[in-house]
Amino acid sequence: MRLKPGVTLDVAETNLRSAMNVLSNARSGGPFETLWQSYMAAVNKAMPLVTRTFAEPDIAAVLQSSAYWHLLPTSGLGTEPNQAASHELSLRIADLQDALRDLERLKRSAARPGVPVVMDTNILLWWQQPGGVRWAKVLKGQGAETSSARLVIPLVVIDELDRHKYGDGLLARRAATAIRYLERALGTSGPDEAVELAPQVTLEVARPAGRHPVGVDADLRILLCAADMDQLCPTAGTRLLTDDTGMRLRARDMGLTTMRLPQEYRKPGTAIGEEP
Repeated sequence: MRLKPGVTLDVAETNLRSAMNVLSNARSGGPFETLWQSYMAAVNKAMPLVTRTFAEPDIAAVLQSSAYWHLLPTSGLGTEPNQAASHELSLRIADLQDALRDLERLKRSAARPGVPVVMDTNILLWWQQPGGVRWAKVLKGQGAETSSARLVIPLVVIDELDRHKYGDGLLARRAATAIRYLERALGTSGPDEAVELAPQVTLEVARPAGRHPVGVDADLRILLCAADMDQLCPTAGTRLLTDDTGMRLRARDMGLTTMRLPQEYRKPGTAIGEEP
């Protein structure tokens, strides 16, 4: 789920609950003679609430489903439109309840403490494992106001590591090592759960907030993860951790804050000009 720019989680919840109430109240018929009319009026009233709130999923399109457009021209054609409208109301209320559960998941995520540090793939390949970094000192050196670190691994990073792990070269070995490390560190944690690596340091995997268009490269997906986290936690000081100059330039263009690890955390043999 992705909110529109400037929409807070509290505003999103208020608008979503208001839309649910509108549809629920339509079941009584209200001031209209038929349930069909009540259903149509409720959808039209709920539409602006969700349209100005959610970027993804397109909840407005969910409300104006194919059934809505089939029912639209059936006014006065017996009782069947009323029965269909009742069924459609139940389905759409269930859809909004699902959206509310997704929103509650976002709120739990936003409430986690620490500076969100979204990690690029190259950090897990060529730098020390996250558990070996003194994050309080690193964040202080970056001007962060808190020493608590919330390490975020975009799901696409795991996909990239999995793709790189095959072969006999250094990259394959590094990728396989990183995959094993994440498996151990995350343990049996479930989706959207964070694990504690050290005092005031947590690690979590972030799923995409919405669908990405076909052809979107992995780097942009990582950047979008950081942008989504920055929108979700606007006062937390989200940072993108990368050693890629191109990524830093793209992040700057998106208004994102970037950071680098001190050279002391680079794995031996991975600096430019060094032998592996």
